[in-house]
Amino acid sequence: MARMLRSLPELMILIRGMVASMRSVFFTLCLLVIVMYVFAIMFKQLTVNTPTIGAKYFATIPDSMYTLLIMGVFLDNLGPFADEIRSEGYVYAGLFGFFILLATLTVMNMLIGV
Repeated sequence: MARMLRSLPELMILIRGMVASMRSVFFTLCLLVIVMYVFAIMFKQLTVNTPTIGAKYFATIPDSMYTLLIMGVFLDNLGPFADEIRSEGYVYAGLFGFFILLATLTVMNMLIGV
């Protein structure tokens, strides 16, 4: 294994770069978790009296964080979820749009820039 790494210096350069960026990646992901936690608390408190999205997506803080991660950061199956959250109220849709702008476009691009 060591002979292979010595014979391929380009591979060693890539490994050193990955190790050097671990600290920045760790703190960027910590920032993403903090943003998700704050928005999970907001959605949990705001949707407590809504019949559909409150019990379905934001019942607990971990459920809220999971929903925000899958729907807001990874943008998986966003269309039906966005329609459902908009049907409850434009405040929820606006807050969710702000979360997408903050988490996906800002924090994740910081991760790419590292």
